[in-house]
Parts: sequence; structure tokens; C-alpha cells
Amino acid sequence: MDYFLGVDGGASSTICAVCTDDGAVLGIGRGGPSNHILAPGGRARARQALGTALDAALRAARLGAVEFRAAQFGMTGINADSSESRALEEVVGETLAVGTVRVDNDALVALAGAFACGPGVVVAAGTGSIALGLDGTGSQARAGGWGYIFGDEGSGFGLGRAGVSAALHALDGSGPQTILTDRIPLVMGMSVQAIPMAFYNGQIGRPRIARLARVVTAAAEAGDGVAGKLVESAAASLADLVVAVAHRLTWPGGATPVALVGGFFDGGVIVLRPLRLALATRVPGAVLVPARYDPAAGALLLALQMAGIPHTPERLALLSATWALRAAEAASL
Repeated sequence: MDYFLGVDGGASSTICAVCTDDGAVLGIGRGGPSNHILAPGGRARARQALGTALDAALRAARLGAVEFRAAQFGMTGINADSSESRALEEVVGETLAVGTVRVDNDALVALAGAFACGPGVVVAAGTGSIALGLDGTGSQARAGGWGYIFGDEGSGFGLGRAGVSAALHALDGSGPQTILTDRIPLVMGMSVQAIPMAFYNGQIGRPRIARLARVVTAAAEAGDGVAGKLVESAAASLADLVVAVAHRLTWPGGATPVALVGGFFDGGVIVLRPLRLALATRVPGAVLVPARYDPAAGALLLALQMAGIPHTPERLALLSATWALRAAEAASL
């Protein structure tokens, strides 16, 4: 029996999933963040995150050390054939045995999962933000994914950072009043004024700021005008990504399926309403659809594809059923 590995790694966590050649998912495991591999300590952090997630997946699968026939890694901030991807490939070689391995951006596995390797546009908005599309001709287009300094508009971190900024301006009198000044300290456990220095000093990281996105969307739901404008701006930024991708690809019949992936969309209607409105005027054929599979499951599909194994209806059905079972098991741990 052949085994396959799918990995979705990012700024918040790393997920490993193991399946067999018939599409049966045997185990799912989670580790820490694995981004910025070339930063100081990056290789050690990636090695630890991958090792923790893989060990958990293999324990769930009741497997010892195995050699994988193929493995697909989808990693935040890493593109194929880059210095970052080569560095991760070295870490992979030190961590597991695998016949064929491919390292690419996490948007690729999100797209593969959302549409089972078929055409569509995925918007991945978690700690960061990126959009990637694939049309029926096999052409791809990407927008965003440039990190928290040069990009990530419309991401969880982007909205959380904007919320902190708005609260700071309200407190020093240079901006309008907002309930964020009261709500952010309750979540962060520190004053709003203490947050910038804590971030600059490395006491808190981007994932923690990204969790403030839900504070901002909740404030918008409560009628706070400042928070409402921040959410609308974030939605417009995500619409910009979809527009940039969709207009560079070909969509027979004019319909452009768009799947939304990532914690940013946990905000619900308050986030989706302005996004739908923005897309309706700028990409009239855009249709929001649920993602078919999680990004890590998309990585498994790409690993199977690498080995020349077709995505038959039977294989996809088994992957879907066993993924739901293993995900529930992993969540209960």
C-alpha cells in the first residue's frame, strides 16, 4: 500500500494529513507555525512544526515511520523553485522519507481543495490574504500574498491591525470614537497603547493580532461606525484580489466560481455582505460557493495527482467521508 502526505503550513499552524492511494484519510495532525523559514530560527521552527504535526498524524493513523510515495506542501510565503522552497525541501529531507515532494504556496492547496483540482478562484484570508485562480484551459493567475508589510489587505491581521490603529487614534483624539477602545483590551489582556510595543518587541505575534479581526467584526455588528468602515474596506480589498485574478482568466459562460477559505470569513454576514456587493458590480459572473475540501485535503489531492492517480468519483467520495471522520477525531484531542 502506498501512502501520501498533504501539508498546509502557515503563520498560525501547520496541518499534516496522511492518506492511501484509494483516497482514504488515515490521520490528521497539527503543529505550530512554519512560515518565514529563512528568518533567524526559521528552519528549526519549521522542523519542529512539521515534526509535531506529522507525528500526530501518524499516531492517529496508527502508523510508525513510513515512506511516502508523494508529498505536497502548501506553505505561506513560499513559492515553487524559490530559495524558501529549497530550504524547506532540506528540512523535509531531514524529517521524513518521501519519493516525490513538491513545495509551493499555500494558496495552491487551498485552490485544489476548494475545487477538487478543478477551475475556480479561491480567496484565502486567514492571518494573511491571497487569491489564486485556475481556469478550464489550465491557466493560473494570482494576486496578493505579499506579507504583512507590503500586502495582506483584507486579512485577519490586516483587519486586526486596522482595529488597533483606529482605537489608538480614538484614544489620542486624532480619530473618531469607537467601542474598540474598550473591547480590544478585554481580548488582549493589555491596554491598547501597550499593543504596538508588545508587537515590535516580539511579545505578541501576528496570529494574536489577527484574532482581533473577530473583535472588529463584532463591533461592526453592534453598530460601531468606525468598525463598520474597517470591515467594508477589508471586504473591498478582498474583492480587488478576486477582480485581479478573474479578469486574467477565461470563464466560459461568464460564471466565475469563487470559494472563500480562512478564519477571516468566520465573521459571517457582516463580512460577506460587503464582499458580495463589491463583487456584484465588479465581477458580475462571480458566484460564491463553499470550498469542497480543506486546504490540507487539497494537498493530498495534489500528492495523488503527482503520482498519476486520477480523482475518480469513488476516490473523492472516500476522501470526503474519511476526512470528516479524521478531522472530528483530531478536534477531540
